[in-house]
Amino acid sequence: MLGGLFPDLSYYGIRPPRHVSQAMAEKDVLSHQVYWTLYQFSFAAAFTTTIPDEEHLDWLSAQYPDTFDRYYRPLWDKARRVVDSGGRFFYQGLPQLCQVCQIPMLFSEPGDPATLCQRHSVYRGERYDFCSDGCQWIFGREPEKYVQAWLPVHQIYQGNCGGPTVPDVLAWYGLAEGDSGEYEGSVEQADWKRWHASPAERS
Repeated sequence: MLGGLFPDLSYYGIRPPRHVSQAMAEKDVLSHQVYWTLYQFSFAAAFTTTIPDEEHLDWLSAQYPDTFDRYYRPLWDKARRVVDSGGRFFYQGLPQLCQVCQIPMLFSEPGDPATLCQRHSVYRGERYDFCSDGCQWIFGREPEKYVQAWLPVHQIYQGNCGGPTVPDVLAWYGLAEGDSGEYEGSVEQADWKRWHASPAERS
């Protein structure tokens, strides 16, 4: 879509943004990486997640034939084995954040979905990390603007978000039961079933 739009916009002197070609190339991998990241960290993300069922996995396989079965379906198969064994995989830690966009640095190198993308720059003797070439480039233009960023993970480790434990931090953020974690069996799922129940089911 974007590839067809930019030639039309060039008539008005509008040029493609820097790094847009990378963004377009990521369309087959980015959404999968985002959801897998949320699944791993949903215990602290104000977001409930669960494993896609077989119907949805098959749909994703059909929509992303070049990437999904090779890189992402094996992750969900592994997660399903963990759940079937009575567990639930949560990453036991907090992710490194990009200094510019503050997104977890868990996305892949351009053209290589199997390798994490990590960039860094040194400014006034201190290292700053980035999730992409684009964020590193933005930082390089205005470092003074981004060195002041309030990064939640950094603040948590410094003890500025309610306390040293995950429950302390979640309470400080104001998250209640059902706001985070596994969707299946959660307060959120129970509410959804109740709201969408037929009158006979409600009685």
